[in-house]
Amino acid sequence: MKRYLSGFRVLLFAAVILSTPAVADPVIRIAVPDITSLLTENRDGVYQRILHRALEGLDVPVTEQFFPYKRAMMVFEQHGADCIYSFTEVLERRLGDDAVIASFPLGKFTYYLFTPQDADPISSLSQVVGKTVGAVIGHETYLDGVLEGHDVNVIWSKSDAQNLAMLEHQRFGAMIAAVPDVRPFMDELSYDPKTPLLESYDRLTCHNTEANRQFLGKLSARMKSLKEAGLYEQLAGQLYVEFEDPAPAAEHSLLN
Repeated sequence: MKRYLSGFRVLLFAAVILSTPAVADPVIRIAVPDITSLLTENRDGVYQRILHRALEGLDVPVTEQFFPYKRAMMVFEQHGADCIYSFTEVLERRLGDDAVIASFPLGKFTYYLFTPQDADPISSLSQVVGKTVGAVIGHETYLDGVLEGHDVNVIWSKSDAQNLAMLEHQRFGAMIAAVPDVRPFMDELSYDPKTPLLESYDRLTCHNTEANRQFLGKLSARMKSLKEAGLYEQLAGQLYVEFEDPAPAAEHSLLN
């Protein structure tokens, strides 16, 4: 009788194991802000192409949701997303250095002052004091520190294309934009490449959790290998900006 009971217990245990659903890997939810040329609602922006290539073979379930620039960051801050493209230094300041972690860079970006193509380039904010300057709404998250202490009237509009139109109609004395975002408009613009306002890196930024640490560890290794193999340049085309393998997330602001 005991032998029969023992066999029954084994069968019962096996049935319980087989009937228990497997625990699925957690889905990484990524918020996608609207960044000219780099991140699009159609999922064909430069950074999206790079990330999607890096995710191949990682077997990590990922979802992406596109938002207006500022709303994307709000969704991330309220934990409606696990990760977000860009905003690393901004979120470190807002949430604390230990609250977020970031991947190997997707790319480098640099803010400059731009004037119409047939005008002399502007090398300093002091040259636009008292004038109206255009910039994309949401970019104040990066530019507030650069603009502080300068009497410049900034109009925050929806896009670089809109600012360019205002610039061409002489509604703005200059516009502030980032390279590589504005590369598609460069034939219509003039700037001084030797006098950047701010330089930094775009990364995938995530809440500092164990799952996200494991995810970014694998992802960053893949991203670095893609960069070294020349895939970044191939995927980005004219929007590619070369950068050295940087130290952990750090923003370099050049005030002038």
